[in-house]
Amino acid sequence: MVAFDGATPTSSSSEIAISEHLKESRVTAQSNAIGVDDVEASITPSSIDRLELPPAAPDSGHPSLTVFSAMRRFSPYMSGLWGRLAAAVGLQFLDVLASVAVVYLFAHIVDDVLATGDLHALISPMMWWIVVTLAGATASYCGSILAEVVTERMLLRLRTDLYAHTQQLAPHTRRQFQTGDLIARHSSDVDEVEQLVSSGIVSGIIAAASVIAYAVAAVWVRWDLALIAFVLAPLLWLVARRFGRILKRASRTERAANGEISSLIAEGIDNAHAIAADNQLAADQARVGRQSYRWMRARVSEAKAGEAFQQSVVVVELLCMLGILALGAWQIAAGRTTIGGLIALTGYLGYLYPQIQALGGLAVQVTSATASAERVAQVLDEPIGLSDETEPVAAIAAPTPHRDVGARIDFRDVTFGYPGAESPVLEGFSLTVHPGECIALTGASGAGKTTLTHLLLRFYDPDEGAVQVNGVDLRAQRIADARAGTTLLPQRIAIFHGSIAENIAFGRSDADRSAIVAAAQAADADGFIGLLPDGYDTELRDSGANLSGGQRQRIALARAFLRDTPVLVLDEPTTGLDRETADRILGPLRRLVSGRTTIIITHDPVVAAMADRTVVLDAQAPN
Repeated sequence: MVAFDGATPTSSSSEIAISEHLKESRVTAQSNAIGVDDVEASITPSSIDRLELPPAAPDSGHPSLTVFSAMRRFSPYMSGLWGRLAAAVGLQFLDVLASVAVVYLFAHIVDDVLATGDLHALISPMMWWIVVTLAGATASYCGSILAEVVTERMLLRLRTDLYAHTQQLAPHTRRQFQTGDLIARHSSDVDEVEQLVSSGIVSGIIAAASVIAYAVAAVWVRWDLALIAFVLAPLLWLVARRFGRILKRASRTERAANGEISSLIAEGIDNAHAIAADNQLAADQARVGRQSYRWMRARVSEAKAGEAFQQSVVVVELLCMLGILALGAWQIAAGRTTIGGLIALTGYLGYLYPQIQALGGLAVQVTSATASAERVAQVLDEPIGLSDETEPVAAIAAPTPHRDVGARIDFRDVTFGYPGAESPVLEGFSLTVHPGECIALTGASGAGKTTLTHLLLRFYDPDEGAVQVNGVDLRAQRIADARAGTTLLPQRIAIFHGSIAENIAFGRSDADRSAIVAAAQAADADGFIGLLPDGYDTELRDSGANLSGGQRQRIALARAFLRDTPVLVLDEPTTGLDRETADRILGPLRRLVSGRTTIIITHDPVVAAMADRTVVLDAQAPN
């Protein structure tokens, strides 16, 4: 890799900076690749019917999780919540005991009240019935609310941790995942994981405890008939095991299809203008329609397996109940039991079988949820980018008032290649940027311009050599300290949901309104902000869709003025702007650059002319 001073090139293709956000912009269809009529014909009902069921999700390379290994993997997110979960289980079990008592009271009323015709004897069991029912309902309500609180806390922990981990992934790792797929993993997949370690446990324990309670009560009423019923009950487990394996495969395919359609939709919305401009609306809609249909087929396949399981259980349960009723009727005729006794037995079995069914259904459900657990674990198991492993020996100062002289930057014999790349992007690269100097960095795409900024901001460390600021190796600093003295204006301006003032203060949340206004004035943004109905309190949404490109750029410049760091990195600051708009931001750019050590990646000759010198990089390998 060679760096040298030279004339600013007049034209070249611009390099795309790697975004530090989950979104990635891509133009989604080639111009005139498919005619409108052809596309409309391709999404007719007859063509949709010919689409095949989506294949099983491809192996991600991540180890497959069993139900128990998935529970162990995510159980730390329940730390400190197990006591509340146990209390929720206990309260809900009180409702089960109330149901046992209600069935007994009803049998007592049939045998001892209705059979004798003594209506006065009806008052006491009816009062007890009301009391027991109210107590059970109250306990069930409190237990359900407590379980919901535990569930939501667990979800909050997992989703927060997953997002924090995702944001710390190295840029090349994050690019392995599609944006929409990551969103699906953060939302619906996390909800499914919760079934494994929170609500699923509550449901499982309650169902198991209910089975025991109703089984004991049934044996107490009529042990011989109850044992016959229990012999048939294991059929439900055999059915659950069979359908559990089927449903896990179907669920894995459905979750992958869900991630794919989420990515396509996010991609299409993000590039709506490009799609419309290239006359590809119909093609894009057809593409989303086809993937949506594949997702639908996957969901239908999953629903078929689930419904087949449910109906199989109903049939087994019906056969058991009919057998017990037939034997019970025979014993009543033989005088071996009473009508109330048979009612109590069938009542307990009527409660028992749904709980066995619930256990079987839960087994199927949590087996299916392991597919989501695998997807979440795959992200969490990805190694994060650089972390602070050593104590700093020095640090660039945090954002401070503007300095007259910037910082010295030295790239010393730097060699670096992205993980998995065949050859390094930079090899033996050296460059010094003197305090307060502004350089224009140019060269072909893939030459390493963006890579240099990644190394300067410690998204990566060099494989060989060193990157120094004011003579201090960045590897000797905490990452936050290494980044505190540098402001990056990326090619794609980051506008966040919130007010204009909040967006300007994004890099300095402690800034007061006067400092925010002063920064906006320095960026020539105060004028258009004052014309907005709510001024600095105007809410921005959809990445600043209610602002023009020039306005978004000036907000980014105001953010840089407010941070006031000694080092600036400007990545194609005029990309996407027409010449007139680009010329209007040259004044704020010159004020921002003045006195600061600045690296400008640009192919705009007007912007490059602001630099003290131009450094041209030779392409060695893709970056």
